[in-house]
Amino acid sequence: MSSKQRASQTEALRFENVTLEFPGSHRPAIEDVSFQIDRGKFVAVIGPSGCGKSTLLNLAAGLLAPSSGRVYFGGEPVTAVNSEAAYVTQQANLLPWLSVRANVGLALKFRKVPKQERAERIAHWIGLVGLTGFEDHYPRELSGGMRKRCAIARALIYEPSIVLMDEPFGPLDALTRLNLQQELLHLWEEQRGTLVFVTHDLNEAIYLADEVIVMSEGPGTIRRTLPVPFERPRTIGSLVESREFSEIYNDLWGLFTSDVRSSDAA
Repeated sequence: MSSKQRASQTEALRFENVTLEFPGSHRPAIEDVSFQIDRGKFVAVIGPSGCGKSTLLNLAAGLLAPSSGRVYFGGEPVTAVNSEAAYVTQQANLLPWLSVRANVGLALKFRKVPKQERAERIAHWIGLVGLTGFEDHYPRELSGGMRKRCAIARALIYEPSIVLMDEPFGPLDALTRLNLQQELLHLWEEQRGTLVFVTHDLNEAIYLADEVIVMSEGPGTIRRTLPVPFERPRTIGSLVESREFSEIYNDLWGLFTSDVRSSDAA
């Protein structure tokens, strides 16, 4: 087996010395970024505002092209929109003229999944995210948390090779956020796809991820990749009480405060 074939079997996403500079900008958004995410991993990306976290996702999705370096998906260069990737943004971005049922099943319809199979899978995922009884409601009739559940079901229903999430729980209240974090863990543990999750919340990164990629202040570079050793399945409540959780949190916090101190000194 060639090295390229081995890579395609093990790696999901790889950045190789990637720099992106937007036209007219005085400095790159990200600079010389290299990392690899293996298949089936849940990886969180954290860093200060403006460090290029969302830029990484846009590059992985093929919505942006690097100024230099290469982005690879499954061992192949990303040169166009990555149709294997599902993207969940901070806004739910549901189509307002479609019901919950129609929004959730949109990707299956585009992929011409037979009608009966489509109906069964839609019902299954609506049940998984706790929206049974709301199938015929429209986005304007849902709470923020319910819209987010609908968006997550829409992203996961067609079993994409990789899911990209950009601070999806950011605008929600604390209780809804915790509930959705736990639900996402259950859904991902059932599906075991590759998930890249951008967040500014240290707790959220530790709750969810196998690894945490820590970015520096802009132009964004990779400061460190930190493994999260907790076994799965996880219950968020029990993690918070553990000594290991505090140690990882303090380690991450130390990276952030050192970044702030170096920035202030400059």
